[in-house]
Amino acid sequence: MIVNNALPQDDMPFESTLRRLPESFTISSDSTAFDFCRTLGEALADFQGFDDVRLLEGSLRKDLSLLSASALTYEKIELLCDEHESDIVISLDCLLYKINEDERNVFGFQMQSVIDVEISGLLRIYAQGKETLMTAIILADTLSPDIWFEYHDNDIWNVLFAADQTNLLRESARYLAHEARKHFIPYWNEDIRWYYVSSQSRWKEASVYAASDKWDKALEIWNELYKRTSSWKQQARLASNLALATELTGDLGEALRYAKLSHQLMIDHSGAEDTTTKRQELYVNVLSSRITEAQKLRLQMAE
Repeated sequence: MIVNNALPQDDMPFESTLRRLPESFTISSDSTAFDFCRTLGEALADFQGFDDVRLLEGSLRKDLSLLSASALTYEKIELLCDEHESDIVISLDCLLYKINEDERNVFGFQMQSVIDVEISGLLRIYAQGKETLMTAIILADTLSPDIWFEYHDNDIWNVLFAADQTNLLRESARYLAHEARKHFIPYWNEDIRWYYVSSQSRWKEASVYAASDKWDKALEIWNELYKRTSSWKQQARLASNLALATELTGDLGEALRYAKLSHQLMIDHSGAEDTTTKRQELYVNVLSSRITEAQKLRLQMAE
């Protein structure tokens, strides 16, 4: 169940390098917390890993400390879970905004204005029957909506902020919630992989297997060639190929070991600034990130 435990921000910080704002100028953040909770709930509900995702109407907060992020008590969590038959409570405890207006050069000569929305929040995750917090997620982003206008055009300025009072912050909240879903459900990115080839017969044979997605067969040949070669360059290339094959056959730890081995050989012989070395470094970072995400997923499934 997702609950709104955040208070609307009634004093919106606004900084502009282009104009002085009247004291009466305000931008409302009403409904933005609800929009965040609803968008996050819809994103989680679309994922088949959850039996049911519920959204509690209204706000739980009764105090006036809008800049605080009050945590729910154990007793409150137990009551919510019992009343709504939920196992997990996701609580939005804070959602704050700051808006900046600045001027930027367009094509090097035309001065125009751009609006940036800085948005931050805090999610706390609770489980029924567990007295300690499962985890807390800090949310932060800076959004630049596609709202461009000449800084001296007051008519456009007035139109912009008439719309902003009901739309700009709410759209920002929806975007932040859409991004926050990655903390709760498996999230995949498409990525590009490469492998080294050679005109030698065994290399060609491995390439045929790789092109046919028979990575276990390619792995056997690359491993055999790796053990036989004394050339550092061949070792580096084969270690990179072995990293790819072990990644695609499911052994991320072994893939990272081979990727690091290849990277170190390239550093030792070609230098850290070499283009090929840099590309291999990126692969090491991608594998490290995949392992971290896999560990998070296993932890979530276990809990």
